[in-house]
Amino acid sequence: MGTNEMISIYINYFAKAGILNSDVLKPIQVGAALSDAKLGIQRDDEGDNISDRNPAYCEMTGIYWAWKNDLESDVLGFMHYRRYFDFLPNPSREVDRHGLIQYPSLDAKLVNEFGLTHDVMEEAMDGVDMIIPVPFDVRQTGSKDIYSHYKNAPHHHIEDLETARRIVEDLSPSYTQHFDDLLKSPLLYPNNMFLFTRPVFEEYCEWLFPILDRLHNEIDTTEYSWQEARAVGYLAERLFSVFIRGQIAQKPDLKFKQLERVFVANTAPAPVEPELPQTDKKVLTVVAACDAAYVPHLGTLIRSIFTTTSPDYFIDMIVLDGGLHPTQRRLLDGLRMDRADSSISFINMEHQHLDLKTHSYFTKATFFRLGLPDLLAQRDKILFLDTDMVVVDDISPLIELDLDNALIAAAPDFVMRAFVNMGVPSIAETGSLKSADYITEHLEMKPDGKSPADAYFQAGTIVMDLAGLRDAGVFDNAIKDLASKTYWFLDQDVLNKHLQGKVKFLAGRWNVLWMDEHHASSLSPKDRSAYNSTFEHPAIIHYAGIGKPWLNSFNPLSHYYWDALRKTPWYETILFSFLDKRYAVHQAPVPPSFARKAKTSADKAGAKIWHALPHALKVKLWPIANRVKKALN
Repeated sequence: MGTNEMISIYINYFAKAGILNSDVLKPIQVGAALSDAKLGIQRDDEGDNISDRNPAYCEMTGIYWAWKNDLESDVLGFMHYRRYFDFLPNPSREVDRHGLIQYPSLDAKLVNEFGLTHDVMEEAMDGVDMIIPVPFDVRQTGSKDIYSHYKNAPHHHIEDLETARRIVEDLSPSYTQHFDDLLKSPLLYPNNMFLFTRPVFEEYCEWLFPILDRLHNEIDTTEYSWQEARAVGYLAERLFSVFIRGQIAQKPDLKFKQLERVFVANTAPAPVEPELPQTDKKVLTVVAACDAAYVPHLGTLIRSIFTTTSPDYFIDMIVLDGGLHPTQRRLLDGLRMDRADSSISFINMEHQHLDLKTHSYFTKATFFRLGLPDLLAQRDKILFLDTDMVVVDDISPLIELDLDNALIAAAPDFVMRAFVNMGVPSIAETGSLKSADYITEHLEMKPDGKSPADAYFQAGTIVMDLAGLRDAGVFDNAIKDLASKTYWFLDQDVLNKHLQGKVKFLAGRWNVLWMDEHHASSLSPKDRSAYNSTFEHPAIIHYAGIGKPWLNSFNPLSHYYWDALRKTPWYETILFSFLDKRYAVHQAPVPPSFARKAKTSADKAGAKIWHALPHALKVKLWPIANRVKKALN
């Protein structure tokens, strides 16, 4: 084909999803005439159209629109919002039993990985009349041929297929034999996906739509469910295969190419980076991740940042939104009243990392920071803070910090050092390895001249060189690793694993994390001194572990949290919840985090014994008790 010929590949959409749009990829909303959705793309209810037939015709209403309204394109094609051709065939790609290459999400890499660009598609069409799918063998799903496959498929009626055969014999008898041959064959060209030169496209539509019109008028769907009422669309997919068979048989000089199909599991709209603030001041970008349950604590963090950071900086606050309610976002945005030179932006992350598994108290929001280098493409350096933190001193020195060729800066993890000295085992899913062995064996960390825990950082406070991380691709590898292997502390562990030798350690005051005396006393004299010094001039306090102020009064640094919370809309809610927990008469003799529902006298006796144990002993026995609880349940 010539280099100046126009290629238009329409992608069918019917609901909100990530939109692919370029000079060659043209999204179209099908069934727009009957939909309240406003997708902001070409609609199939404009010009000459049959949009209102979409409940029966499915994506065929989009194909009809292109036939009647796109009179300029030299090559016309159709794909789906979650199904695409692989224009860069690779023998190493795995194809499942449905004939699909599985791809996790609609991301920026999809286009380049599968060649969804003008140049690649133009090259693929060079010298051919059509590109069609590699045929799907229905024997992979237990059917011997297309006839039995249609007969046994849910929401299909075999009488409709027989009606289609009769109409083809009436309107296009030269295709009757191809119809019959298809029904006896196990091979189907699926999904109405194709690229056709204009002559082939015109011939296809002129042949197909009169048949579909007859089917629409002759099939009685009065008693059909809404899925069954899509009969014309189901039959159109079989008729597509009939047309392809006829073209190949009747045109010896016809040139065609078959490509594999790619199925995108998660088609949620891609997160969008907020625009850079327009200001004369230095910009300090702070990022935190949050779901709906942690909003009061996020508000406390933001309030503390706004009131302690140097006025020489504009605070560019970015929230990785894991499912916040509009009211919650509005209340958070109201915190800007505390600081004129600030902004709060929300990036919708609700549908990201759905393939990653969590355990214990961790949530999906834990993973959001792993995508930051690519997500925040306009920003080169940021400060990431965990949501259960409070800032009590100016954080601007962190953003000005020279990383000395490291990719991140983070504080040491004194809790992990205590775990190593105590021999605390990891979770059962990682082999219940002692902490030191977990670091060296499971995380594969081999620090030169250091004990394993000395090289392990706490990920609550991280200064990130996003530009360097983008170039290194470290977080891409971390995401793949986390998706394929189980970790004790999830993304903190994979970050430690993949950033070995690329970390600058901060003073402990930038991530002050309190431990009970039982754990603190296990630290080496040097670490105990360093740990104690973090409480002298704290800058950022991290309420990880058991000492969460909104749950109990264990933590001696709780007053910082309450002071910052007091100036947010959530103060009374959290305060009264805390008081209810502290002073209410508990029915259960033991915290529900441990006790099973007591059903026998032995259960009750065991619960009472546990409840009576000293806190320090409970902490020591907890790993064993937790495994006993799981075994009993």
